[in-house]
Amino acid sequence: MKQFITLLLLWSAGISSVYSQDKDNLKPFPPAWKGMERYVIELPAKDKEDNFQVEVMAGKTMKVDCNQHGLIGRWVTKDVKGWGYTYYQYVSSGNMRSTLMACPDKKLTDKFIFDTRQVRYNSKLPIVVYVPKGFEVKYKIWERGEEEKDAVIK
Repeated sequence: MKQFITLLLLWSAGISSVYSQDKDNLKPFPPAWKGMERYVIELPAKDKEDNFQVEVMAGKTMKVDCNQHGLIGRWVTKDVKGWGYTYYQYVSSGNMRSTLMACPDKKLTDKFIFDTRQVRYNSKLPIVVYVPKGFEVKYKIWERGEEEKDAVIK
């Protein structure tokens, strides 16, 4: 019975430390301020993390025609004072740019319209992104190939 209680206590201590560690990871980062939302990307550990990049996409789902669309805005990189951690802010009014092709069917479809930022892959720290309310954050993982190729002098 004592062994069971000891194991139960160790297990509960382990679970609580995992949950508190998640909150501690975000403690240095400011909470979302008025009109903004904070998104957090936590990455799993990988071998050779230098071979990976994260493409962070801030955007909105909008009704658009057949043209190519993109958000008008800018990415701002900021440091958490006293910690040396980096976080990202996407500044945009939600306006978009597009090509001006004629769309014969005039059909509108829902599409995620976004602007991107490349970020170094680091599983030890979260990627924290602040975007205006109503925006979403998505991401893709990019992997660099191992094979090097020679360029040609012309």
